[in-house]
Amino acid sequence: MNMSERFETRSEIAHSIAGVKSQLAVQARVFTLAVFVSIAVLGFLYYQNMNLAEKYASLQAANIRLETQLQAAVASAAAIKVDTEQSRVDAQELKTLLETSMRPRPPNSASFPGWLGIRADGPKEAKALIDQYKTPVWIYATSPTE
Repeated sequence: MNMSERFETRSEIAHSIAGVKSQLAVQARVFTLAVFVSIAVLGFLYYQNMNLAEKYASLQAANIRLETQLQAAVASAAAIKVDTEQSRVDAQELKTLLETSMRPRPPNSASFPGWLGIRADGPKEAKALIDQYKTPVWIYATSPTE
């Protein structure tokens, strides 16, 4: 079986060449259209890529700023913690000093003349001491309850 035709005249050859030219012209138009579409798509993708790169750089800069601020906040919180702990220690020392200074000093023989330094554990014992001496007495109470 022979697939090729034999052309007998010039017009048959011209007609065949015209058909091939027509097919090549259609293929050239399709190829040109495909090139323009691919250039447009690649241009769009390049534009999108550039926008994404700018946005990424902006986000990176914002992230760096936030990390810097966060590190500064952590450092400030650590300094505040140290100051607070030192303040607690200072406050405890001050409280102890204040309690010590507010606590009455027990009297002694230099406090007033006639100091005896007798201890009574309750109001009954104190009354018994007062009754025993029959003279005015001074009473020093550390924590009166009645």
